[in-house]
Amino acid sequence: DNYLLCFHILLTLMIGIWVKEIRTKSNLQLTQLNKVLKSLEGKKTIKSVKPVNDSKKKVYMLFDIKPDSSLTGGAWYSENDFETEFVDILGRQTLTFLQRQRSHAEVQHSDPLAAQRHMMCDIKAVKHFISQLGISKVELEDTEVSQILEALVFDGFVTKVHTLGEGGKRQTFYRAIKHQPLTSGITRVPCGVCPVIAQCTPGGLVSPASCKYMKEWLDF
Repeated sequence: DNYLLCFHILLTLMIGIWVKEIRTKSNLQLTQLNKVLKSLEGKKTIKSVKPVNDSKKKVYMLFDIKPDSSLTGGAWYSENDFETEFVDILGRQTLTFLQRQRSHAEVQHSDPLAAQRHMMCDIKAVKHFISQLGISKVELEDTEVSQILEALVFDGFVTKVHTLGEGGKRQTFYRAIKHQPLTSGITRVPCGVCPVIAQCTPGGLVSPASCKYMKEWLDF
């Protein structure tokens, strides 16, 4: 069927395709389109995904394609709900890991510069630590681990250091700050780990005013 071939081509993007866009590109009537979509879903050729920033709408993509985190919210969302407790636990565990690295480096190295070098961890090391904890049902992406670390940096618990590696390639490391701030916050604020924060603008499709997770956090 030419229609099915058309859909196979259109639905290969990880970000999916809106029904309205399918109608525009295929010139199908809504009734006919719904029948084709239902048939393809029944055959597990395609699947529908509700975007985390607009659960009333659906996008369609090939069944075996992993949805982009901008649609699902990645590891921080479960059925369109922000996993506040999970994010908080990961933040605390990551901070504990970095603090232990700092303490171990200070004990093992009397030279301050040597100690600083050995207390620094990159995203790969933190990601490995989190995977060993076994508290995440899915394997976190590097960008998601980075979001946790950046939230800790924003909170004042961790500092970020840039160095030049082999061939002048820029490398990023993180280390715990010795004197911790008295209060915390960003690791529990949805903005701290929001996968669509780059698209968040006042009056936009994604905005602080329409964000139900921000409202729930403020009410709390």
